[in-house]
Amino acid sequence: MMLMDETQAVLPPLERLIGFIEKNTAAFLIGTFFVGLIVRLVLLPNPGFEADVSFWKSWGLAQFDHGIVWSIKNTNNNYPTAFAYVLGMMTRVYSIFADPHNFYEYWNNANIIFLTISKLPAVLSDFAIFGIILWVGKSAQRKDSKSGFPPLPFGFYALIAAAYLLNPITIIDGAWWGQVDSVGVLVYLVALIVMLKRMPFLAGFIFMASMMTKLQNMIYGPVFFVLLWQLMGFRGLVRAVAGTITAFVGLNIEFFLAREMRLVFESLTVNYDYFPFMSLNAFNLWWIVAKAAGMKTLDKFSTVGIVNAKTVGLMLFSSGYLLAVLVMVKDTLVRMFKNNVKVSSLSDTRTHLYRFFTAIIIVAASFFLFQTESHDRYAFPLVLYIPLWISFFLYAATTSKERERILSTDLFTRSVLFYIVFSLIYFYNLHTALVFNYPLNGLPFLKDLISPPWTIGASYLQLALFAAFLYAAFRHLPKAILLIPVVFVAAMLAKPNFILLTKKPVLITELTPIISQQEYGKRQTNMSVNSFNGINAWNPLSVQYSFYKHGIGTHARSYHQFHVNGMFTKFTTDYGIDTEAGSKGTATFEIYGDDKALFISDPIGRYDYPRHVEVDITGVKFLGLVTNDAKDGINDDHTDWLNAKLWP
Repeated sequence: MMLMDETQAVLPPLERLIGFIEKNTAAFLIGTFFVGLIVRLVLLPNPGFEADVSFWKSWGLAQFDHGIVWSIKNTNNNYPTAFAYVLGMMTRVYSIFADPHNFYEYWNNANIIFLTISKLPAVLSDFAIFGIILWVGKSAQRKDSKSGFPPLPFGFYALIAAAYLLNPITIIDGAWWGQVDSVGVLVYLVALIVMLKRMPFLAGFIFMASMMTKLQNMIYGPVFFVLLWQLMGFRGLVRAVAGTITAFVGLNIEFFLAREMRLVFESLTVNYDYFPFMSLNAFNLWWIVAKAAGMKTLDKFSTVGIVNAKTVGLMLFSSGYLLAVLVMVKDTLVRMFKNNVKVSSLSDTRTHLYRFFTAIIIVAASFFLFQTESHDRYAFPLVLYIPLWISFFLYAATTSKERERILSTDLFTRSVLFYIVFSLIYFYNLHTALVFNYPLNGLPFLKDLISPPWTIGASYLQLALFAAFLYAAFRHLPKAILLIPVVFVAAMLAKPNFILLTKKPVLITELTPIISQQEYGKRQTNMSVNSFNGINAWNPLSVQYSFYKHGIGTHARSYHQFHVNGMFTKFTTDYGIDTEAGSKGTATFEIYGDDKALFISDPIGRYDYPRHVEVDITGVKFLGLVTNDAKDGINDDHTDWLNAKLWP
């Protein structure tokens, strides 16, 4: 007996915790529930990310006073409509306890009533996800279960439910920061559970609700519908699509009736280039490239030859998505074409789910790590998807005997360590993003660890964790699949840069300007400036009826700057006032290299023929194209840069 006591005393803390969970699962879960609740209650008064909470107040109050259509139309609300309804509900609930029109009380950053109400959706979602994980664990134990989740001991699911609820990531994002990422994760998870219940119409309906609540869920749509197709075939897919359409119409019915659907589509696309920077405090590849100045470095800088950072990021993310889809469909396609059979057995469902969670982690990690303009919170869904993936990984990698004592295996221990490291590093990322903006709202002992060596180090670690995940995931997948996205990226990068290798000129329209400003309309590529008014106003570029296929249609006064990064020796272009302009059109055309004037034209009028200029730009990093109004106002000053080329 004495020997046994001594042995237990030296057991590692993890093993002792596991032993307690296995023997006292109910007590462990009750304790987890109350600890999670208390921590969140303590954090509710923290002002969190004050700008976000202020936006919730502004957009919610606008809807409370004028309705959702008016609020979307007249404020800077750039979220989809379902989330807008949530914000409106926040203000309605607030109005039960206090007057939202009491300026000093409502807009006070320490307004505990609004802080509680605004953080409540995330807090409730955290507990709902906690409950769903436990339900999944219980249902997986049943012999007649068709959920597809691995029938591992319930203690395992109890542990991952606790790991989610008590994870510092979930705590800081919701009850601390004041964001609602867990709401989007919850609705998406419910859509997945409904799909596994073989209810495709409802699954599609709920998926659309998840996307219109948290637009980021859009990127998880393709893998969601691939899984649905694998489980329920083409008919199921059609029903799911019908569900998504029904949900989209229902959630936006007010906009349909008001004939303002353009507002809905704008809300779905406005964020595409809303913050055109390398990284929005996401410690990823681009944070490293920007040398920890991600929020100060534009993502239109040329990075690989003439390809700018944003385009490279999109290529890398696309390659990640390609890998994710290949992971999901390879076996299915082989079976379909080889045996012409449907995939429907429980073992197939479990395999499909395993592939699905592998794919969705690849998608989420690629979106966060490889795209520019990636936000610090975009990796949040991984806090749930990783432990769910681990359940399938452990089931596939262990024997039936090992599964009975899965919490005692070395593979489980390594998985736990991986998840702990991920949680700590990503929590540090979120916390640092918070204290960058609001130092007083973070932890005192962490708020000073924000210098570049720390943040860049965290970026490398998060990339290394993704590499470690891929290494583990491809234990059960053909490694040759990894070559396909690598070849894809190489080909995508080689195509636009091939012209550089052949020493041929590059049209300047192949580059995206890092600065684009003008006093009328918007810069047009290969069309005149009036084309910004829509398809009925599209006009080709022309000066005194001399037509051009390539060039920039702009308007004085304008300034467009391109990052040419010293790759070229000469710039040539024609220029003039576009034929569509009125008779008053006059302008000067100016070319700058690194802010030094290289060429300034005489005033050009509407009826002048196009002129030509060549300038030496050897060593120039920033090429600026300026049109001015020739000191007589900007009326009719529709200016064109025609067949503009950069010469290697």
